Amino acid sequence: MSGLTALMLIAFMVMVLIGVPITFSTGAAVMLYLVLGGDIPGTLLVQRMYNSSVSFTMLAVPLFIIAGELMNKAGITKRIVRLSSTLVGHIRGSLAHVTIFASMLFAGMSGSSVAAASSVGGMLIPAMKEDGYDAGFGAAVTACSATMGPIIPPSIAFIIYSSITGDSVGKLFLGGMVPGIIMGVSLMVIAYLISKKRNYPIHERSSTAEKLSAAKGSVLAILMPVIILGGIMSGIFTSTEAGAVGLLYGLLVGLVTRELPMKEVPTVLVNGALTSASIMYIIATSQALGWILTIERLPQALVAFLSSLTSNSTLIIFIILGTLLIMGCFLVDTAMITIMTPLFIPIVKQYGIDPIQFGVVMVMMTTVGGITPPVGNLLFVASGIAKTPVLRTAKAMIPFACALLFSMAVCALFPPLVTFLPNLLG
Repeated sequence: MSGLTALMLIAFMVMVLIGVPITFSTGAAVMLYLVLGGDIPGTLLVQRMYNSSVSFTMLAVPLFIIAGELMNKAGITKRIVRLSSTLVGHIRGSLAHVTIFASMLFAGMSGSSVAAASSVGGMLIPAMKEDGYDAGFGAAVTACSATMGPIIPPSIAFIIYSSITGDSVGKLFLGGMVPGIIMGVSLMVIAYLISKKRNYPIHERSSTAEKLSAAKGSVLAILMPVIILGGIMSGIFTSTEAGAVGLLYGLLVGLVTRELPMKEVPTVLVNGALTSASIMYIIATSQALGWILTIERLPQALVAFLSSLTSNSTLIIFIILGTLLIMGCFLVDTAMITIMTPLFIPIVKQYGIDPIQFGVVMVMMTTVGGITPPVGNLLFVASGIAKTPVLRTAKAMIPFACALLFSMAVCALFPPLVTFLPNLLG
């Protein structure tokens, strides 16, 4: 790695540490490299940035984002919360379990952690506060359960990873299902233990009729991931076309249920476009930064360095996860995936690690960055809804964060948990 590349990385980290938004930090670092005489032609770098965000695969990102927005506006979130309440509302700490279970179901609609935190949290955090739950606890449960959004399919993070590595999006989607369930169960165990200790309320068990009624009202929401996964795995449509199917499905659900007025559709499209533009810009600038590091042969240096430390592939995964955990304190998940994937993939191939398993575990760790200060967006979203200090939420998150790390460790130690479904159905 040249001195100019080292200077670029130092400038990048300094800007992140002083609070410059990641979008501008990556772009400014790349500009610094070019201005100071980098060997890569500027026109070639701009072309690389452009191509990274306009590929056919990446078209799925705005389509899934808008599909999630449409489903949320169609009142699907309320139906999911109602179904979750009838299924797990009788357990000690009922609303905490409803939040976790609803986030798991919502993840099958949007694939976005921030969308899950704002939608589910907006309904359940106030309800938890009214029911006597600590505000920090409610915000912590919401933020940590929202990390399942990019793991349970469909997943925007998996689409980005696939666009870089060329691995099957369908296999990544299938690979995230069991880890997502493990994350949800781990969070529920922690929520139960804390709720039992604090004697949080418990609701009456719902009758069979109430469960059937709630399930009937949620059928349209539950069908979305089934249609998407079924279509991809059967070869009826690609992952990008699945995004278009999801968008059309969300629009039809809103119109059929009459909970999405036509006059609100343009607003949903604009909001989806703004969110997509932000993500695409981060991807473009991060891709440029990652490409420079690749050209400067940083991946080869990392392979040589790690090879000198150990020959154990499992230990290598944990070293990478530890690196991502630290980086997650400063970078958003999209930037981490875009920058670090080109660096880590040569190491994965060198050690014979399954790229599907690695992709799922990597995304699991990058989502944890959403709850770690000082940049954790889920931490701030949940704290804002709960109207509680960020530090109070961060303290309440510690046992839930440990549950998430435990889930990742299990999936790293036992690859079949990730690869079984992709190998069986892929």
